[in-house]
Amino acid sequence: MKRSQRLAVVVTLAQRKADESARALAYIQQRLQADQQQLQQLEEYLVEYRTSLQTQGQQGVSAQQFRVFVSFSQNVERAIEQQKQQVATVIRQVDQVRRHWQRLDARHKGLEKLHARLLTEESAAQERLAQKEQDEFAVRWRGNAPWK
Repeated sequence: MKRSQRLAVVVTLAQRKADESARALAYIQQRLQADQQQLQQLEEYLVEYRTSLQTQGQQGVSAQQFRVFVSFSQNVERAIEQQKQQVATVIRQVDQVRRHWQRLDARHKGLEKLHARLLTEESAAQERLAQKEQDEFAVRWRGNAPWK
């Protein structure tokens, strides 16, 4: 088995690993997008809720209603902080998965270049051998030529 054929197997395996890593990167990026969207929704909800509190406060609310508003508002703020931490964690994961994919992709591309070089070298060697055989045949044929 030629070196290029053996290396083709390695190139295929490297491609599979790079593809798997690319899929993992796509998945984690989707997760980040969903988490960021959830954070944005929570922040928008808090703004709407506080606006509602101000509107109702102008019309007058009881102390009990005000405490409920404040307590709920604090709960939403805590949820926002937790979601910010989640987004930060996923951002770090995206960076980590991206670096891993970049390493695998670079390895795959390097192996592909090596494989192409080996194919070129093997092809050139095959052409040299064919030319040598033709030259030897021509020499033998001239030596056995009937017009000599």
